[in-house]
Amino acid sequence: MRVRFSRLAGITCIVGAAVFGLLALLSASVSFVGAMTPVAFLGFGIAVLTRSYLIVGEDAVIVKALIGPAQETYGLGPADVVEFEGKRVFLVGRSGRHRLRGVTGWLASSRDWAAFRAWAERRNARSSSATSDDCRPRGGPHAA
Repeated sequence: MRVRFSRLAGITCIVGAAVFGLLALLSASVSFVGAMTPVAFLGFGIAVLTRSYLIVGEDAVIVKALIGPAQETYGLGPADVVEFEGKRVFLVGRSGRHRLRGVTGWLASSRDWAAFRAWAERRNARSSSATSDDCRPRGGPHAA
């Protein structure tokens, strides 16, 4: 299952790019940074609208970077539990409770976030009697 970024966040970035672009065009003098701001907002907006936020499988949750190939993989053992505390996500296993870094509900599409929560509830119901593997990150820049 793929969880996409919120369309609202992407559209907001693109509208911000248009506003800053118009301001740069109407300004008498614009610095390089001022001229690049609309380009950066446009790039973030396009990335938010086209990239997946999370990829969820039975044995792993992959958190994708907004820009670039970086990703962080969290392994899921048979007895590991996915918990939600507000809009944050935690993996609880034999090695303890680990927060999925960079994962919050407000950045996700509301429909995809609801499907992710439903998947977690079904998985938690199935995993209540199994043994646990390690749920620490397996890859990415913050891996232990």
